[in-house]
Amino acid sequence: MLNWFSSVVRLINGEQEIGRSRGFWICAFAVAVGLIVLPRFVSAYALLNYSYIISMVFLALGLCLIWGFAGILSLGQAAFLGLAGYAYGVVGINLSQSGTTYLALIAGLMVPTLFAAVLSYVMFYARVKGVYVAIMMLVVTLLFETFLNQTAGPQWHIGVASLGGNNGLGRFSGAIHEPPSITLGLGSRLIEFSGQSVAFYYLEVGLLIAIYLCLRALVNSRFGLILAAIREDGARVESFGYDVRAIQLVVFCLGAALAALSGILYVSWGNFITPSVFGVTNNILPVIWVAVGGRKSLTATVISTVVLTWLSQRFAIQGEYAFVVMGALLVVVMMLRPEGLITSFGGRKTSASPPLSPGSSHDGR
Repeated sequence: MLNWFSSVVRLINGEQEIGRSRGFWICAFAVAVGLIVLPRFVSAYALLNYSYIISMVFLALGLCLIWGFAGILSLGQAAFLGLAGYAYGVVGINLSQSGTTYLALIAGLMVPTLFAAVLSYVMFYARVKGVYVAIMMLVVTLLFETFLNQTAGPQWHIGVASLGGNNGLGRFSGAIHEPPSITLGLGSRLIEFSGQSVAFYYLEVGLLIAIYLCLRALVNSRFGLILAAIREDGARVESFGYDVRAIQLVVFCLGAALAALSGILYVSWGNFITPSVFGVTNNILPVIWVAVGGRKSLTATVISTVVLTWLSQRFAIQGEYAFVVMGALLVVVMMLRPEGLITSFGGRKTSASPPLSPGSSHDGR
């Protein structure tokens, strides 16, 4: 048991991620404690905004995984967020009498992940790569937005859930059926994680800590080293006998699942979703969050997403300046610190090289 625990700790603290010192983990623990006590010191409105910010971090982590570690730039992660939101909402509305949202959660995670599996199979096994993947993903996302904007008529419904066109899911007629909040439990003992509640905030914080640690372990595992090697030289990795396309498919699906989690949390947070979630802005912002902080670091991505999303909310109060400022920031960072602000100052990571062979014990570091 002790050996297993030590192995997990070594993975979490591996060289593929910045922040490995005792000081870093003391600060991380202090941040976790701060997140736990935060609801005691902020207003309900502020807590609502913080809950939204945390919900977007999973979307950014998914892009960090597939772009920063596997080298696959996607300009369409909002497609998975939107699909998850609509799938969760449709199933949740139709099964609202059941009390819980377990099936809606499963649908919200599975639909975009399966779609990602099909789409990535088509792309990677057809040898689509580089900028063409980014363009293809953006086009697919915009197709979803265009289609859903045309679904305002009464014929556009799934069960009792009206797609609603640009008004949003469940909002076609006067008999509005809102997507439900996450509700878990057994029998009569149910917990509803309403987006305005402290319980929802703590659910997000718990998920963020758990997923962040799991992703750190993943990128420092053998699989993570192979991902980094594919990012640096996919042809060389393939020459050692690895099925690069299958590995890319797997990591692409993981990134889609993380974006799907953001979609579910977003819908549960606000009890609505509209086709605008598939728009260009929602596809470009995650790229900015990841690139500015440092696309090769999960830690940098989390910090950058939280800070930039908070700043976007502040700028939004003054008018439509947020996206302009974010775009300008991306340009400046790419010119001066192409590796990202946080990773540039937080220490450089060792580039991984592929193991000698699929069965080799060499870890590539």
